[in-house]
Amino acid sequence: MIYQTFTREGHPKTTMQTFVMDPIPKMLGGEIRPAVIVCPGGGYKHLSPREGENLAVWLNANGFHAFVVNYTVREEDSQPPLGDEPLLDVSWAVSLVRAHAQEWNVDSNRIAVLGCSAGAHAAASLGVFWNRPDLAQTLGIPQGSNQPNALVLCYPVLVAGEFSHLGSFQMLCGDSLEDQMKMSLEAFIGEHTPPCFLWHTMEDKSVPVENSLIFASALRRHNIPFELHIFEKGGHGLSTCQADVASSPAGILPETGKWMGLCLTFLRRQFKML
Repeated sequence: MIYQTFTREGHPKTTMQTFVMDPIPKMLGGEIRPAVIVCPGGGYKHLSPREGENLAVWLNANGFHAFVVNYTVREEDSQPPLGDEPLLDVSWAVSLVRAHAQEWNVDSNRIAVLGCSAGAHAAASLGVFWNRPDLAQTLGIPQGSNQPNALVLCYPVLVAGEFSHLGSFQMLCGDSLEDQMKMSLEAFIGEHTPPCFLWHTMEDKSVPVENSLIFASALRRHNIPFELHIFEKGGHGLSTCQADVASSPAGILPETGKWMGLCLTFLRRQFKML
């Protein structure tokens, strides 16, 4: 296992941890593996420890190299809105994985980004904005090296306005609805957007299920492949729905935890894995 921490130049709090497995010679799938980059949630105010390493280890156990991005958050309300910083951080992480693809035995055409809650907003932001020339120019990376090949969006923050998670949008954009609408991601989906897997619960009282429904509807209009799974039971921030990450018995939901198997099937299909 290669376990390293990389830091974005000039941004000491922006890091990426690697969970890169050692090659196993003569296996059917070969030594080159797909990768998933994980973006924890936290309302753009902190990073949830329940949505990072545990997901990376699960992905490793199922044949993926994994990476966890600690992107920029707004820890104090006195700080200015984050703007493009989380988007730049995730762009940097994807580009970094591609730059090390040969060293780490990563298939550079099979890199997914998985995000939870506000982390899913960061992931989906990359999915709709990765081809903005200013991102590559700001980071000094090759144009297109930050392109995700698939997205996994877990109880995602996605839309501004009536169904928004207002706290996340305030951390990112400030109080102006006009500015928040510029990061309402369903409006920016296009043919450049990668295939998406989304899951949510009907009972989520923090991030309304309409976030996933509206985004999926926009994906359909643009003919972007997607899967959407809505589970009846469960609140917000469920992660794996298992006891080790549950803050109360209400968070232990084996039925809702089936999202993990569904997600693996989606990724294996998209990435043509054996």
